[in-house]
Amino acid sequence: MESRSFHPLLLFCMILILMPDTAYGAMDPEEVEGIKREAPLHVIGSVESDVLVKDLSTDNSPKQLRKMRLSVQEYRKAPGSVNRERSIEVFYTYIPSWVAMAGGSRMDIYEGDEIELWLDKGEYGWEPAAAGNTVEHLSYVEDRKEPIPEPKTHAAKETFNENLGVLVMGGFVIALLFFIFLSRRWVTPKERR
Repeated sequence: MESRSFHPLLLFCMILILMPDTAYGAMDPEEVEGIKREAPLHVIGSVESDVLVKDLSTDNSPKQLRKMRLSVQEYRKAPGSVNRERSIEVFYTYIPSWVAMAGGSRMDIYEGDEIELWLDKGEYGWEPAAAGNTVEHLSYVEDRKEPIPEPKTHAAKETFNENLGVLVMGGFVIALLFFIFLSRRWVTPKERR
């Protein structure tokens, strides 16, 4: 009889162990719209070039400061001090798509993309007002290459981590079934009635 009350406790412990402990969130859409309204420069254009300015990578976090040259097709909003040049330089922080990221949207820029940008003055010059949240693709080049390719060791580690939960859960299920089988064998025929 004691073994039956132990099963729900064991199941509860398994659920607690396997619950995810990380949650990722995006910016509130109303907040993004407010940032876009307040951005001093709003342009539409196509990406002429995209180059590395500075590597900002650390041991656990690959990222780069990059600069795109944008061929401006339309100035939707611009302060009076801005010369409406045919092209402008935009600086941004690039984080590879294979790195888990919390918070806002990442910058996904490639030569030939047509984009709409809401920009603000930053440390290096014009920068997206809220990273990838203030960049909208109007057309997207399909055949893209990552400026920082995913290392084979990272890909193998991610594959292992993706399947680790299945292996652990499978082990728990087998152990639970084995425990139930053994506990039923230890119960005498009188206790089964």
